[in-house]
Amino acid sequence: MEKEIITHLKRDSPVTMTNALVNFKKICSLPLVWLVSLEASLEAESKKGFFRLNHWRFSRKAKCLIVVAIVAVLLVSVFAFLPKQSVGRGNVVPQSGDNSTATPPAAANHDNGSSISGIAQWFSPISAGAAQSIGSKPPGLIQSYTIINSTVWMEVAANAWAYFQPGVGVNVNTGLPYAGGTGFTGFTDWDLGCYIQAVIDAQKLGLIGNDSAWDFSARIDDVLTFLENRPLNTEGYPYQFYDATTGKNDSSVSSNEIVDAADTGRLFVALNNLINYNNSLQQQIDNFVWNVYDNRSNYADLVPSIMRNSLNSTDIYSYYVYSGFASFFSSLSNVPSKILNNILSANVTYSPYGNVSLPEASITGDPLLCSVFELNNNNSQLMALSRLSRQVYLASEAYHNATGQYVAFSEGNKPSNGYIWEWVVLPNGDTWKITGSGSSAYLNINPIIYDKVAFSFLALYNTTYARNMVIYLEQCLPTPTSGYYDGADNIGNLVADLGSNTNSLILDAALYAIQNNP
Repeated sequence: MEKEIITHLKRDSPVTMTNALVNFKKICSLPLVWLVSLEASLEAESKKGFFRLNHWRFSRKAKCLIVVAIVAVLLVSVFAFLPKQSVGRGNVVPQSGDNSTATPPAAANHDNGSSISGIAQWFSPISAGAAQSIGSKPPGLIQSYTIINSTVWMEVAANAWAYFQPGVGVNVNTGLPYAGGTGFTGFTDWDLGCYIQAVIDAQKLGLIGNDSAWDFSARIDDVLTFLENRPLNTEGYPYQFYDATTGKNDSSVSSNEIVDAADTGRLFVALNNLINYNNSLQQQIDNFVWNVYDNRSNYADLVPSIMRNSLNSTDIYSYYVYSGFASFFSSLSNVPSKILNNILSANVTYSPYGNVSLPEASITGDPLLCSVFELNNNNSQLMALSRLSRQVYLASEAYHNATGQYVAFSEGNKPSNGYIWEWVVLPNGDTWKITGSGSSAYLNINPIIYDKVAFSFLALYNTTYARNMVIYLEQCLPTPTSGYYDGADNIGNLVADLGSNTNSLILDAALYAIQNNP
């Protein structure tokens, strides 16, 4: 009997953790506070008779004029040394009331992303002066270098891989990953796919070998053994969450859904990449996916529903996760290209910032960037994805140029409790909207600048905007000794969570940068 897959392909998560606060308004106000203090101290000293020259005496009016003159000189001196390009500016003005359906002026010349040279006016090449201090914290990795080359990206990769060390983001006894560090030991099939992809990336980068208890083979064997033997729900499909400490259902957070096709599809993407990297594992993985032993999940029953749901889909999540299914079920081989064509042929809307063209589709960071970095796309699909991701990048930079606020839209935790999805664009033409768990209503909150998207932009485009955005996050977030933290908003409220999604995508980005821009 055919099983209906879930109708929504955007993942929910109950993971919320303790978040810290970095108040950058204090940093911005320091020069002014210092000058005010100086003025007060000078006035006090003059009253004590110290503000004299050769025993000259000044009237109160003269003293005030002198103080004002000194303050003016100090202001000029201070602002002369401030960077011309601010890395973090002002408060976010929430865009929840924006219709985002503006049409471009008749004379505007909008590039469709067909060539790099055609959109060069939006890019700001990195210069030697791009590394700028925005606070008292010592410069981070990216801020410390004027040229971001493969050496720097290897350090980024090593930082991200630090999350997947045993006892940090992986349980030391089971070898299974944590979705959110030791603070949350549950994980979904999406998180498991992130871990598999991270292990592949780390092996390609030489961050792990094949001669220890935590080498590539040992880690992958732990995962595949779990997949072959894990407990299933009453319908024979995976529970939504498993506890990494036991390998059993995490009933405290698992839902009652029969199967989460989004999580499954993401897992299938990683398993297919694992086969392509090490084909000796193909039979073992095929047996699991195709239910050869007739005692595991019958994923073939999901295929008809996927076929139906893909006909008119313009959801980038659908493209990504159905690509995972298509890797194993040949009847779905045309589904990803169909969805991508739907997206690219959708009506066009324009971001209100810079009037960058965007398709009226469901577009956000994670599935789009994972599609670019992880899928074995044919040339035409890869070109289409590159065009789409470039337009998303251009819209993000234009947003910053117009508002002074960084944006790196994706999904993840936020500083207060809850999980959100940030949409660059939606099928109704709305742009720069945020939704939360269990509701399609727009949230009136400061957007989160997600670290994984900022690094991905830097890997793909290597621009001043991407670089400065990463520098801003380096200044906001803790040093990544155990992996990169999720992100922060434009006023320094940080998402102090360590997670598999963030560090897996940053590893993807680092590998891409090293392979394509050595």
